[in-house]
Amino acid sequence: MKNKTLLLIGGGVCLLFAVFSGCGGNPGEKDYNKAMTSWKKNDLVRAQSQLEKAIRKLSGNEKKSVANNQLGIIRWNLGKHDQAIESFAESCRLGEDLSGANLNLGISLYYAGQSEQAKFELTKILSEDPDNTVARFFLGLVHMQLKDWKGASQEITEELRTDPNNAAGQNALALAELHLNRNSDAAVKRLKQLLAAHPDYAPAAYNLAVIHDQWLRNPGAALGWYKQYLQKAGEKGEQAEAANEAIARLGKMGPETPSLTPEKQTNPAEAAQFIAQGTKLHAAKQYREAVTQYEKAIKADPSQVTAHYNLGLSHYELQQYGEAVEAFSNALKLDQGSVNARYMLALSYARQRKWSDAEREAKALKKIDVARGESVLKYISDARKR
Repeated sequence: MKNKTLLLIGGGVCLLFAVFSGCGGNPGEKDYNKAMTSWKKNDLVRAQSQLEKAIRKLSGNEKKSVANNQLGIIRWNLGKHDQAIESFAESCRLGEDLSGANLNLGISLYYAGQSEQAKFELTKILSEDPDNTVARFFLGLVHMQLKDWKGASQEITEELRTDPNNAAGQNALALAELHLNRNSDAAVKRLKQLLAAHPDYAPAAYNLAVIHDQWLRNPGAALGWYKQYLQKAGEKGEQAEAANEAIARLGKMGPETPSLTPEKQTNPAEAAQFIAQGTKLHAAKQYREAVTQYEKAIKADPSQVTAHYNLGLSHYELQQYGEAVEAFSNALKLDQGSVNARYMLALSYARQRKWSDAEREAKALKKIDVARGESVLKYISDARKR
């Protein structure tokens, strides 16, 4: 999908709050207590000013660390993100483990789009506290920001082992695996399961809308999911404007329109020529060049099963197993009975050590070709032991 920014991750800035006890007799504590009172009254501007004054007077790194962390939270809520990051960094410098500012620093860097710095801070936290699920979740989001879909999937999957009911985690994992495996069916399934468990979780409805809109080219289903998103999120939702624009666009198409784009004329003869050229290149072990020819064939006629299957074979030889999975899956969408495509799909999953997916495809293969199905299942069993 080209417009990946439309997908909603969900979740929010979960900055950690900490306080120190003070009677108000020491320098700065009186201003600090005033700041806490102003904060409780939601007077953030005054709280910010009072905290800044308190920090100048406070003695002791622990108290200054806590106050800087709180100042960072206030500045973040006032939209002063750069200043907030400076406050969190200062809190870390004064007492890294005293106020939770190290985690706040990593989270705020993520939301500020400073991905590499966020990755560094969150990885540092996990090296000392591997069970910190918040840090692991946001590290997964950072990997998504960097388009490292494999890293994102690994981190978020690990986080969900501890907190399987984390709606934002399930949502993010669906998106990471969608881009990693190019498997919209799996993403749709996970998002629907998420909504069944959390009916009011609006980001999942929006992502279902985008997937049906831009991946599956199903305007009717997309329209329904956009409407569901607005029902759950309201007109002030993060993507309310985009959802309304999509609803207006899809509504103009009318019920007779099967696709968001005009139907393209196919050229089977041209596709056959590209397939023939690709086959020669593949036989000569020029796999990258073969991939180019098969992609041209698919562009000329997307219904050519052979083009998708051969594309998968070339990707497999290049050890590009994720791309091979996509190609063989596309071949099976066109021909569910393709024994060869099912066989290679199972092997491609096994090469990625995605054992459950590999076994699922091998068992499906066994239903139409017992010998080859059993052969792949044995290969998978032996490979898992290595």
